[in-house]
Amino acid sequence: MNIRNMLLDNWGIKLVSLGLSVTLWFYVTSKGKTEMTLTVPLELRNVPLEMAVVGNVTGNVEVRVQGRERALRDIIKGEKVSGVLDLSLAKVGENLVRISPDDIRRPPGVTIMHLSPAEIRVKLEPLVRKTFRLQPVLHGAPAAGYRLAKITVTPPRITVEGPESLMRALERLQTMPIDIQDASESVTMEPKIDYQGQPVKLLDKNIVVHISIRRTGT
Repeated sequence: MNIRNMLLDNWGIKLVSLGLSVTLWFYVTSKGKTEMTLTVPLELRNVPLEMAVVGNVTGNVEVRVQGRERALRDIIKGEKVSGVLDLSLAKVGENLVRISPDDIRRPPGVTIMHLSPAEIRVKLEPLVRKTFRLQPVLHGAPAAGYRLAKITVTPPRITVEGPESLMRALERLQTMPIDIQDASESVTMEPKIDYQGQPVKLLDKNIVVHISIRRTGT
């Protein structure tokens, strides 16, 4: 009997047998496995130098995972699953960055079945530096018989850095209110800076405000 006859002889039975074998293989390999859906935190990595992320970026992705029950139990108990969004190839402006299963860190033996969303929009802007004269903001007034004599800021000018659009909107830089209510002596302090809610970075250190309080008439 030649090979062709061997293959075609009782082909119906052989086809059924093949189907049963494939079904059995899937059953054996998937036995003990289950699926679950997770909300996974997304971390931004490799932001290009001299650039900053602006606007709202999706902080989580929905991930459906499959694995043996033991591995999924470990996830439920706290074994971390996290996503990493690589921005090393991102450019200035709007970027549509795709997330793949390889970007999801998970325990061994856990398979990513589905991701949502599969793409994340990220906007990048150049980092810009701007120099200001820091304006101290005072609250209250010296004690009776005393007066405000002088305010000195060291260094006199300070530099901040932030995304281009935010720096354009930042027209002045001042301190949070400094309380001098009923003060009868001079005050020297490191002030807190009012960034007007903007995510900018102060590049200078050791900033000091000296408020000179003197007796009235001196």
